[in-house]
Amino acid sequence: MKTQIKKVLILGSSLLMLSLLTGCDFTDYKTRIQRENDINNPTGNKSVCLRVGKVYEDMYPYTIQYIEGEIDPDDAWDKIAANNELNLKLSLYAKEGLFTEELVGHDGDKPLYRYNLTEEGRKYVDWWGGTNFCFGRVVVDKIRKIDNKDNGKRTVYFDFHLENVPNWIKNKDIYSLYKGYGGLKEGVTGQIIEGGAHYYSISYDGTLRLKIGLSGAYVL
Repeated sequence: MKTQIKKVLILGSSLLMLSLLTGCDFTDYKTRIQRENDINNPTGNKSVCLRVGKVYEDMYPYTIQYIEGEIDPDDAWDKIAANNELNLKLSLYAKEGLFTEELVGHDGDKPLYRYNLTEEGRKYVDWWGGTNFCFGRVVVDKIRKIDNKDNGKRTVYFDFHLENVPNWIKNKDIYSLYKGYGGLKEGVTGQIIEGGAHYYSISYDGTLRLKIGLSGAYVL
């Protein structure tokens, strides 16, 4: 099953502030991009959200299940693989203290575990599309490239690192599951990440407006 990524700008009540910021053009892109990320991520703890699975708030305490059978070739969604991945993620996050884990029975010879969020887990949880754990603040290190190849659009590429990285995401068994998000390994191990980008539209008067930013990425 291919990893999918959906990048979401956390605008909400900060939309007005962001429009004021991006309504004027200037060349100090490092300052601009830092401010845009901080507006989209005001707590400094929601740059990246890692999907655990489609377990919603009212489904806890959640008991795992096992799904067997043949994969339907006409169904793009591999339910068996998704369920296996959910069970694995619950177990790994429990080892890091974000879930409680209780053996409640067996399905044949397979153990059935029940999970619930701990107080530590609730510090990081986000409920968009199920259970996600969020962390981090983008800190811009330098601007790498400004691309004006597309008419009416501008892309600014930059290097950055992440701060406010909790210990639980430093577990290689966890971050290795999210292969589709470039820079996650580097980010959680304290390295500089190459390849951050902000995408802008260019208005008739030459000013820029942010279309897609970095902070607020939901990684499935």
